[in-house]
Amino acid sequence: WNDGLYYFDSVLYATKDTIKAMKSLMWDFWKLEFAGEGAASIPSSIVAGRSLETGKTGCVSATWLALMVGEARNLRVDAILVPGHMFFRVNGANMEPNREGFHYSDEEYRQKYADGSWSGYEFRPLYKKQFLGLVAFNMGNYYLSTDAEVALGWYKMASELFPAFPGIDKNRRLAIEKVDPREKVRIR
Repeated sequence: WNDGLYYFDSVLYATKDTIKAMKSLMWDFWKLEFAGEGAASIPSSIVAGRSLETGKTGCVSATWLALMVGEARNLRVDAILVPGHMFFRVNGANMEPNREGFHYSDEEYRQKYADGSWSGYEFRPLYKKQFLGLVAFNMGNYYLSTDAEVALGWYKMASELFPAFPGIDKNRRLAIEKVDPREKVRIR
């Protein structure tokens, strides 16, 4: 981590370009690779530290890493939500985490995700608690098919951090039904 921050500083010093420094850190120095479709819900694609260990990333972990760099270097980095996806902004410039920082405009994102389920939180910077709520939601989704009790713990955390996010309640109900099918009748 610290070597990465020193690398970021050196690129920023040489180029005076925050966007270039962030791209270079993530995709040249850390050599992060998009984990691929369907792999976006595995811990190495959700948790920032795991991405640094494995070199594999998804939209959530890449955004988390960018947020961490922003916090460490006092930069404006925002996590931005669109239906079923997340990207980050550095100093107001959108960076697509699954395409090595490619820049889409807000309008291009609107068109690309037009058919998705919109929550009302799109294109507004997420608060830290909201972002961490989405991390917990994604971890719950990861465990939903294999360990519903663990998934319930993650959904509980998600609902405490980001109670208004749609999907948490629905997926929590699914987990409850997996733990005890008799609950299906009671929770509807």
